[in-house]
Amino acid sequence: MRGHYTRTSLVPRFALALLASMFAASGCAPRHQAPPAEANPVEAGWTHYRLGEFDSAVRAFDRALAAKPPADPQHLLALYGLATTWNLRTPLGDQDKTRARHYYEDIVTRAPQSDLAAWSMLALARLQHVVPVGEEPDYEAVRAAYDAVIDRFPEHLAGQEAFIYRQATLIQTLQTGPTSQAVTALHAFIDRHPKSGFLSGAYSLLASGYETLHEPEHQLEAELKALDSMEFDPTNPKFENSGAYWKIATIAEFEAGDFATARRFYRRLMDEYPQDIRVFAAEEALRRMDGVEARLRREMAGGGA
Repeated sequence: MRGHYTRTSLVPRFALALLASMFAASGCAPRHQAPPAEANPVEAGWTHYRLGEFDSAVRAFDRALAAKPPADPQHLLALYGLATTWNLRTPLGDQDKTRARHYYEDIVTRAPQSDLAAWSMLALARLQHVVPVGEEPDYEAVRAAYDAVIDRFPEHLAGQEAFIYRQATLIQTLQTGPTSQAVTALHAFIDRHPKSGFLSGAYSLLASGYETLHEPEHQLEAELKALDSMEFDPTNPKFENSGAYWKIATIAEFEAGDFATARRFYRRLMDEYPQDIRVFAAEEALRRMDGVEARLRREMAGGGA
């Protein structure tokens, strides 16, 4: 599967966007020339967080927490900043998941219908889902946590993301029953949210589900739609489609028997990524399909005689 399920950077970006909108609404945009120590402490905290200065981020968020009363929006933003920093800071040994969980739960209690509550509930579900290597999540509890986000915030981006993660837990079982359930739910999600930013992820999950269900034509169709609906990120220097092209081409050739689609994507790989290590294999695939079709034509001509 392509990487659609890990969006740990989405939540900090959300907080930064919310902070920026607060400055704009108040008519006092932050002065970018000011060093973090002189800036609004919440803004300074996120600046330190982005730079990987996690201890400084914690100190800045703590200052904001002490400076603002609990009813102030920036108090909640500071709580969220502390939760995110303790949750996602590196190295892993410096993380404090218990402290992060406390801050997330505090936000949900104080402002249960807020955007920050939606993202905090999603983060709490992720804390149950993403466990250390060698441990196994309690998937029933994980799905219940995702359901709580979906039920409270069904149209919110956090609710949609929780939905995608929940279906992934069913598909990864590789069992027909749970996979069929997820496939049905994903189709309903796509029908309800045709413009969702998670559309590509939903189609990619569908493709994985149809692979388990041994339905290669539907798998290929879902992979094509996943590619078509993928959002291009110009800020990501690693963004490229060679892996998607190769995957679609091989499914089309070997699973679905759709040589026209296979040829199209082998050629796209060759044209757009001429230095890719798979270019030679793509050339071999084109020759192989030509040979298969030539043999079939000879067999059909011989049979007709």
